[in-house]
Amino acid sequence: MRFIDVSYRYKGESDAAVLGFNLVVKPGRVTALLGRNGSGKSTVLGIGAGWLEAGTGIVERAGTVAFLPQSERLAFAFTCIEYVSFGRAPHLPYLALPSGCDIDKASAALAAVGMGPKAERRITALSGGELQLVRIARALVQEAAWILLDEPSDMLDPAHVATIGAAIRSLADSGVGVLLSTHDLAFTMAAADEVALMRSGRLLDVGPMESVLTCDALGELYGTPFHLASIPTPTGR
Repeated sequence: MRFIDVSYRYKGESDAAVLGFNLVVKPGRVTALLGRNGSGKSTVLGIGAGWLEAGTGIVERAGTVAFLPQSERLAFAFTCIEYVSFGRAPHLPYLALPSGCDIDKASAALAAVGMGPKAERRITALSGGELQLVRIARALVQEAAWILLDEPSDMLDPAHVATIGAAIRSLADSGVGVLLSTHDLAFTMAAADEVALMRSGRLLDVGPMESVLTCDALGELYGTPFHLASIPTPTGR
């Protein structure tokens, strides 16, 4: 997936949300977008997913895209397994219902994020963190060439952050290209291969996580000092 000189301005706004954005997301790699609130990360993901049309520039995609938006409205009280099964729609004939194979894949996706035991629970009865896990499972079950995730670790406890990180790494190991936005630096260090730093809609720097994610770069990005410290880190399951 390639963003080539992409810009976007929301209707009625004088300033561009994204300006002159260039980025290559590679198959089998996890790229994390970092930046302050309002820096344009979600807009980039929306453009990459095709939800938004770039005002200028080009987005090249080779293969299908699965997208996890930051939030969405839930109109009906579907069960978790029903909700995740909707992710199989790109693989079904027009107006066809999910088959037994599709349900099995949905069950496996729920299990991968730790929600297998709650497959029959209504999504309206879930906590915010549980719903986030189910939404991620719906993205995973699409079996897309590219997965775009807007703050996937939001509202998750440390154990589930580790589970999601492991699932994302497994996807990358299978050849899927992953582009995600996050404010969770520990999650970034555990899951990402490359980091792209954004400020005011522009790309400041991009490269391997080890070289880009430095205290000096983070201090410039967020406008506050950073220092390295050892903290307890979940190792996954």
